[in-house]
Amino acid sequence: MNAEEARAICQRFANEHKVIFEDEGEVGFGRECVGFQRGEAYVDYNPTNRTTYEEIEEFACPGAEPPDTVPDAYHKHDCLAVLGRGDDVIMQLAAWVEHMEKQGDVSIVSYPTGATGPQLLFTGVRLWTVMIEESS
Repeated sequence: MNAEEARAICQRFANEHKVIFEDEGEVGFGRECVGFQRGEAYVDYNPTNRTTYEEIEEFACPGAEPPDTVPDAYHKHDCLAVLGRGDDVIMQLAAWVEHMEKQGDVSIVSYPTGATGPQLLFTGVRLWTVMIEESS
């Protein structure tokens, strides 16, 4: 895949799932990245409760984890973001999209964050995560 094809894959995925393909974003504390956002937050996979920091099992989606072809996936939070900028990073994100789509039907769903107190100000009551319904 070339850079133009990778951008098209990422934009198609964003359009289909009503998310934003952010090709000049930041994650964590100002780390450059590309990824998928809904609202102010990057879309998660395998989300955790923002109060207990335990995985929310009913929204766990192991098939959405980044494959080996995405070595620069953001590693401090399970979100669909790849560290860096430019064509090489966008190609990693596109490879991640293709990996998820090979597993089954991908959807983006809302989940309750469980956040309370000051954390609620940062994350809100609901965020978004990837779910994959495996192909039979």
